[in-house]
Amino acid sequence: MKTTPGQLLDAALRIFALEGVSGVQFWEAHALLAASCPPGLPQIGPVPGVRAWAETMQAGSYPVPLVPFPLQPVAPALIWWHHDDPSAPLRDLLTLRYPAHHLIRLATLDPQGTLRDLVEGTLSTWPELVTQPGDTSLLAVDRLPVNEDQRSADGLRWVMTRLLGPEGCPWDVRQSHADLRSALIEETCEVLEALDTGDMEALKEELGDLLISIFAHSEMARQAGHFTFEDVFAQVTGKLIGRHPHVFGGLVVDGEHQVLQNWEQIKATELAAKGRTRSGALDGVPPELPALATAQKIGKRAARTGFNWTDIDQVWAKINEELDELRAAAASGEPGHIAEEFGDTLFVLTRLAAWLQIDAELALRDANQKFRRRFSQLEATVAAQGYQMHALSLDELIRLWQTVK
Repeated sequence: MKTTPGQLLDAALRIFALEGVSGVQFWEAHALLAASCPPGLPQIGPVPGVRAWAETMQAGSYPVPLVPFPLQPVAPALIWWHHDDPSAPLRDLLTLRYPAHHLIRLATLDPQGTLRDLVEGTLSTWPELVTQPGDTSLLAVDRLPVNEDQRSADGLRWVMTRLLGPEGCPWDVRQSHADLRSALIEETCEVLEALDTGDMEALKEELGDLLISIFAHSEMARQAGHFTFEDVFAQVTGKLIGRHPHVFGGLVVDGEHQVLQNWEQIKATELAAKGRTRSGALDGVPPELPALATAQKIGKRAARTGFNWTDIDQVWAKINEELDELRAAAASGEPGHIAEEFGDTLFVLTRLAAWLQIDAELALRDANQKFRRRFSQLEATVAAQGYQMHALSLDELIRLWQTVK
């Protein structure tokens, strides 16, 4: 006679000494795995019409995400199954949130509900059970202390509330939003550096450091009564869903151009709902953006209004015109006039970048990285030959530079 779920729960609570413990979670294994990838997410392969990012960018095959995570790690969990052994997918699921050394216990019950075997192990050393036809398997996952829940937003949030709370860090509790501004800029730049170099390990670390700033500002705002972590999450989640009706709603779009058009229309509607409007197409460009990035952003916004050349030959002609004006300004020797014409030339170059469908800011960052790399190689080459840079002529340095290239 097959044991009922209620009988299994009673047996599991007894076997694992969890009787009287509140908040115990009880799942059938296959139902738990199904809950971690609900309808609405692609189960296998790409969504019709749009391939996943990994396939679009040729970064590999698309791995189905295990979201939402169906367990509360800070409470104990009991998982059971009768037939097919789901150990491998269960281990994959649990290691998303639990550390590899986390304790698990496995038990088998015979068809009459009598304990047959009980073993202990960890997620990294998942114990093997010897089962027979008709046996039922039980898995107990011990609760994860909140200070060890380090693989989730909840864990980071707990750390930040502890640092900024009573008996927290004396330095952290004396910081203001303004005090942390420079840290936010620095961490953002370090994220960009990791992206520029393609260093995924560095990117993982720097994104985490960026989260520190986000969570710190959010906890400060919570304590001051301005908004909560939940408000931050709700705002950005709602914004992403609302601005992608072609993904989360029934809107049909014809290509990326229409997506961008809809995006701007939705943003305008959002502003109107807040009682705000933009007086011009260039409003809303963050003043803290780097100058080159600002130039290409305002240039693109102006182009959307129709203020744009009709073909790229006109852009090349404008660049030549600006270069002629820059030469004339340089000949005049007036610093203010030279700076003005130089700025005009840079601005038109960002418009050329738009016509060539490249990011001017990213292109310059790449060029900077390339120059730094080659110059470092040049210095190393000169040093290896027993010279110093200033001791060589320009012709000699250029010859070595060509070798480095």
